[in-house]
Amino acid sequence: MRRSALMIVGALFAAAAFTSAVPAQKLKAEDVVAKHLDAIGTAEARAAVKSRMAVGDATVTFISQKNVGAQGRIVMASAGDKNFVGLSLNASDYPGERFSFDGTKAKVANTVNGQKSFFANFINSNDLLLRESLLGGALSSSWALNNITDRKAKLSFGGTKKIDGKEYYALNYSPKGGGDIDITLYFDKDTFRHTRTEYKRTSSASIGRTIDESARQSETRMKVVEDFSDFKEFNGLTLPQTYKLLYTITGANGTTEVEWAYHLTEFAFNQPMDEKTFDADAK
Repeated sequence: MRRSALMIVGALFAAAAFTSAVPAQKLKAEDVVAKHLDAIGTAEARAAVKSRMAVGDATVTFISQKNVGAQGRIVMASAGDKNFVGLSLNASDYPGERFSFDGTKAKVANTVNGQKSFFANFINSNDLLLRESLLGGALSSSWALNNITDRKAKLSFGGTKKIDGKEYYALNYSPKGGGDIDITLYFDKDTFRHTRTEYKRTSSASIGRTIDESARQSETRMKVVEDFSDFKEFNGLTLPQTYKLLYTITGANGTTEVEWAYHLTEFAFNQPMDEKTFDADAK
């Protein structure tokens, strides 16, 4: 009798384990997106916000070069499908960045002695991050996942991935027309909050003038990681207050690694915004 009871208990545990595993196995990309949007706020709360602005403190750390870091402020603004990111720093050799998308054209401003920084050049070469409103994630009202149908981007469910000991749902994002950069979005399994985006690109080694010179060339591997944490409710929307961006590039000249850390302290909603707000070149 006792053996039968143990068998029944064992069967119940097995059934429970199977039942809990089924949702993850059957989960589709559109399911993750729908639950993620609900995690930001209700449909009514999201629709009520026509424009958004976030302001906070910024710190830049040059990890590989061990240069002196820089501090300053960040401003993020968005309205409709328009967005802007402005970074002002207290360093003469790196005074900041300005990126924008006005609904038609993406712009990356020259801010370093009349030229673009290495990171600005990356964004300029991959301006789909601005056009698709991927940069900054759900902090922007123009966030790519808000209207994935009109963007005609392709999303595929990438299963679960473990990062720092915790499991996340992964979605692979491919913009209309494709591209040479791999984009993966990560969502907390419990809350469906968007907590991470990874961008990866590998460039083949260049061909030298001679065989020996070609042999010394190596491929270039680029990776950019955005991390979002410290979520809090503002105006009916649950948004991250901490936003970190890690840029790593490895090639023939070694590895360059830089981190931008932002702590957003002020949020404003439905404020009137001048069209020049979404022009990185505007003074």
